Amino acid sequence: MRKYPKGTRPRPLPPALPEAYAHLINGMRELKDRSGLTLAELADLTTISKSSWERYLNGKQFPPRHAVDALCLTVRSPDADIMERWVRAEAVWSGREPGLVAHGQLSPTVTGNASGKATLPAPAGTPEPETARSPGPVRALLLAASEKTTEHPAVTAIGVFLASAMMIVPAALYHASHDTARASSILPPICRLKSCSGRDPRTTACEDPKTVASYTAADGTRLELRLSPRCQAGWIRARPTHAGFRIEISSPGQRPRGNTATQASGEDFVTTPMISAPQPSRLHACYYPSADRPSRECFDV
Repeated sequence: MRKYPKGTRPRPLPPALPEAYAHLINGMRELKDRSGLTLAELADLTTISKSSWERYLNGKQFPPRHAVDALCLTVRSPDADIMERWVRAEAVWSGREPGLVAHGQLSPTVTGNASGKATLPAPAGTPEPETARSPGPVRALLLAASEKTTEHPAVTAIGVFLASAMMIVPAALYHASHDTARASSILPPICRLKSCSGRDPRTTACEDPKTVASYTAADGTRLELRLSPRCQAGWIRARPTHAGFRIEISSPGQRPRGNTATQASGEDFVTTPMISAPQPSRLHACYYPSADRPSRECFDV
């Protein structure tokens, strides 16, 4: 049995969680556990907040694709298996998967056990439930072809081969183009320059930030000026030391973006909304200790 440091044992997943969803979360937990990272360290490396990771890994909120990508990159793990789990779970969660029965459970052809691993289909001859879904058009075609095999084996074999090729070739082309796209840009940005302005950096795919300037205020609050070269946008990040302080980022010709700390302390960072940064050297950051202390401390790149 795996041993966890005191206070870090993951919570049991909700019992009503769809099986494919639980299979995804268990895989994400395994990646995190193998890395040895804490939630706070994972949040720091991915710019996705610790509270968001807690919700994702405990089944409280469905993890977006960029979060799974960020986890794989951070722990340096091949993501083929975990992304297959995500696609399957997302189809269940959104209700778009035709091969799944009610309540998001896997169909009888692919089931899962308590460990989250796939098990083999039921033995041949096992009657299917009367409520089973009718086969799709491609599957129906193949079933009809198989029934005709004994009558016209040579012709039917060619037909089955061509039908299989119709399914395999598009899938291979899709995966080849998908892999090429991922190789050139593992985490494509979902915003750039002005389209990033005003957005929360923790909810975008701008997962390649770097700290271009840092500053420690007189009261000990540590501030970082962050920049995403891919998205060409910047923001301020600070860890709360007390409630009521305000951080603000600005750039010539743009509306300043700010945020106020609402909690006295904690491990989650406070960030400003993003601001377009076509010229990163012109970003300007300011710190306001509190409303009753009108002074401010500013720094630049």
